Amino acid sequence: MLISLKFLGSLCVFGFLALLSAGWGRAAEPAVTSPGRVEVTLADEYRRDVEAIKKEFEQAGLGNVHVQILRKGQPPPNVGMGREVSAERARTAIRLALKYNRAVKILLPAYLFPPHFITIASSNFDDTVEFPIDEEALRRLQDPSLTTEQFHELYRRLTTRPISLKGMQEHVTAMVKDAEDMVAHGGMGDATAIVHHCHEVVTHAEAILKSLPPADTHGKAATPHLQEAIHQCQRVAALGDKVDPGVTLNPATNARAAVREAAKHLSSFKD
Repeated sequence: MLISLKFLGSLCVFGFLALLSAGWGRAAEPAVTSPGRVEVTLADEYRRDVEAIKKEFEQAGLGNVHVQILRKGQPPPNVGMGREVSAERARTAIRLALKYNRAVKILLPAYLFPPHFITIASSNFDDTVEFPIDEEALRRLQDPSLTTEQFHELYRRLTTRPISLKGMQEHVTAMVKDAEDMVAHGGMGDATAIVHHCHEVVTHAEAILKSLPPADTHGKAATPHLQEAIHQCQRVAALGDKVDPGVTLNPATNARAAVREAAKHLSSFKD
């Protein structure tokens, strides 16, 4: 009987170690991630080097690369990034674009592409969605200290057409009206109206943020309030219009308060 107990104990220990070992083995396996598609157009001079260039892109962290050869001339000096491309991958794409396309003088806005998509030297877009950049802007995009969030904030600014001060004030007026209507309808129990007006508040707040002069003191003072309004309205959107209106009314009220504070600072802007 004693021998049997020892034998069973050995089996238990062996089984535990086997399970533990299997768990370690699974934990050590790298997670499978989808880096997103990379599309590159190259001049004809690189036709014979396509496979080597693809390998260079892959080794640099830009997998799933697809190369097209331009028969004549030089490809457009542009790059385009989806909104979730990491800063590191974006900088790598710019570096390789400079290497094989000689220059990056045009940015294509992120909304044109899937979140993780990268394009280099695309000829699929016309000048209505092209944003010329200078050497200083390109240098800022390549700054290795930028986080992904900071990179895309800069990228959005560089790919947004400026609006006039009059246009910005129109956004402010509309934003305040939507914020007030949002809470008023919420008080009447209309959850759908809360979600709708909160979406409009976000649209106006984002347009204002993109148009604010970077060095203006009033703009700097308004920025955290605009960001808070966006944050609170994102909470409303996440809750949706199927919940009790009282649930969404709380973040909506917070959003209105932030809008009112932002409007105080933005009222100092003059045409």
